[in-house]
Amino acid sequence: MQKSLIILILFLSFFATTLAVSQEKVLTLEEGIQRVLACSPQLKMSEAEAEEKKGLHVQAGFYPNPILSYSVENVFGNRNWHGWNAAESRYEYAQLIETGGKRELRSKTTDYLFRAACLGVEVAKLQLLNRFTRAFIDLVAAQEQLRIVKEQNKIAKEVLYVVSAKVEAGKVSIIQKHKAEISVANADILLEKVRVNFETAREQVSQFWGETVPDFESVGFNFYFIQAPQSLDAYLAYLHDHPEWIQAQLEQSASLQSVYLEKSLAIPDVTLSVGYKTIRDTHNQGMILGASLPIPVFNRNQGNIEKSRANLRKLEDSFMALQVLLENKSAAIHREFMRSYHESKRLKEGILEAALQAFKLSEEGYREGKFEYLDMLDSQRTLFEIEDHYVQALKNYHSKQAELRYLSSQVD
Repeated sequence: MQKSLIILILFLSFFATTLAVSQEKVLTLEEGIQRVLACSPQLKMSEAEAEEKKGLHVQAGFYPNPILSYSVENVFGNRNWHGWNAAESRYEYAQLIETGGKRELRSKTTDYLFRAACLGVEVAKLQLLNRFTRAFIDLVAAQEQLRIVKEQNKIAKEVLYVVSAKVEAGKVSIIQKHKAEISVANADILLEKVRVNFETAREQVSQFWGETVPDFESVGFNFYFIQAPQSLDAYLAYLHDHPEWIQAQLEQSASLQSVYLEKSLAIPDVTLSVGYKTIRDTHNQGMILGASLPIPVFNRNQGNIEKSRANLRKLEDSFMALQVLLENKSAAIHREFMRSYHESKRLKEGILEAALQAFKLSEEGYREGKFEYLDMLDSQRTLFEIEDHYVQALKNYHSKQAELRYLSSQVD
């Protein structure tokens, strides 16, 4: 009976463990990107700004509204103007005629601004995905670090077991056991630290779609796959098609049109009017024709013209600075990308394997009494350092790759 109960308990424990593993939520980079694009508040703000510029563009194309007016004179006075008998009534229709191509220039300016705002949405999207991808890579690296530290913790405890057995057999000094216990304690502390780092990185990723509590346990990413980077010229060739580059050009074009618009505003607009007049007591009737325009004696829009010219110069300088910034940034990131690629490749193909083999040999040699404890401890420490170095190199490789992909992104 007890035997059957034990078997049942073991079966249920195994089933519960299997179910928990099968239900573990694994977040992939593609799924994370979809969440970010669907729920990011920053992206929605950029889209709202584009809608704002669209409204300005629509508004800029309208003609001025006509003015319909009515007035009456010579009423409610004294003597002959008493009452309504001597009333002179005027019915007038006036229309402002914009001169100097103001409406067309206004429409062109806002059109450039609207197109720049639409590209601003693409820029915001790419920047957001770049930040998310790098945060995701940080999480993957933290996950790998946690896995490695767990293995290191397990190795430290296995070493402690071997040393304890040797101490009990009287083959080594108890001092070695104390050293092994210190190594286990340090491994436990490191494990807790790395676990906290992993949880923090998990929370930072989930914050991109507005969640404070992550709904996933781990992430899926081909972290150990690397390939040779393209040449720098291959990345620089895409810079002129980058949304941020084209957005700056459109803003510069809008500023140039704004200069033309401010100049046109110095040209007076003409108001034409037509009307009809009646005199009640004489029964006379007639048409009213008129035209008016302001005389540009004092205000010729000089200040706004100078302001628009200064803004154009600022945007031209800003565009030149953007060119230099993107090119220099691409070159610097590409150098770091190449360095991390060669570093990762070298660690994987030579150093890591050699360190692992050295540790295995020293561990076996220590068990057999061929090596000292310090030899095994030194090879163990070297292996741990190289594994950590390898993860950091891969993390740097994928992060720089994400940044270069952002800089070489093009407009759809």
